[in-house]
Amino acid sequence: MTGGRGATDASSEFAVDAGGLRFHAVSWGPADGVPLLALHGFPQHARSWDRVAPLLAEQGIRTVAFDQRGYSPEARVPLDQYTLDAVVADAVGVADALGWDRVHLAGFGQGALQSWSTAAAHPDRIASLTALRFPHPAAFAEGVRTDPAQRRAWDELESMSPPRPAAEQLLRDDAAGLRAFLAASGMRPELVRETVARLRDPEVLEAAVAWHLIPVEAMAEVPPVAVPALYVFSQGPALLPATAALCARFARGPFRMVELDEGGHWLLDTAAVRISALIGEHIRAAEAEAARA
Repeated sequence: MTGGRGATDASSEFAVDAGGLRFHAVSWGPADGVPLLALHGFPQHARSWDRVAPLLAEQGIRTVAFDQRGYSPEARVPLDQYTLDAVVADAVGVADALGWDRVHLAGFGQGALQSWSTAAAHPDRIASLTALRFPHPAAFAEGVRTDPAQRRAWDELESMSPPRPAAEQLLRDDAAGLRAFLAASGMRPELVRETVARLRDPEVLEAAVAWHLIPVEAMAEVPPVAVPALYVFSQGPALLPATAALCARFARGPFRMVELDEGGHWLLDTAAVRISALIGEHIRAAEAEAARA
């Protein structure tokens, strides 16, 4: 066990085997709590939920997050295995390993891309979806296709390819490029230092960058979601408000969009209280609706 100030701050680290890979995972909250699978984004890890998950635990929610494909040392795969189907299978496989037949899902950034796609592919397994920052993948693809400003914003991130040269460039001169990228996106200096220290090995950063190999064309093929969906948008890199507004067109079930004026990109760090309240409210509403059905 690793812990904080009290029972709801306590967390447990363990390994999860799924799909022939081994993922490092962290859990928070009561063992019999409402199950929530939390998916991190680039270039974070399971501990990026450290500020949000204890607050969810106070609401009776059992959160499990895992270091994703490429981030967990024993889940570092060849570059052709960073696909949308593969990361969806990771989420479902981890839920299976946890014994969760039906689970609430929350994702940030690339984890939100993964969450939308998982909910679309496996609506029978997902009780509710909370997506932070990244909209429905098909909405994002439409924005990139139709809005030159959105295309330019995305092209800035697409420069992180191929992954190995991109990682080496970001790490050159004491990781000056990576530090500048993270600082420009609004990450706190102490979190920049932690992130750079964790990703100093080019092999590790290459695996994180490899998620950018998921093409916009694959995003465009993701069907609408039918599960209860909450989308939280805030200002930040790579995503324009006009693209975020397209998200509702790809929701067939209950849908709510919340736009935060504060917090910037790194919502799990900067707006933990607000995010935990939104997720908890959304989960309780979905649970109540399921009980009435």
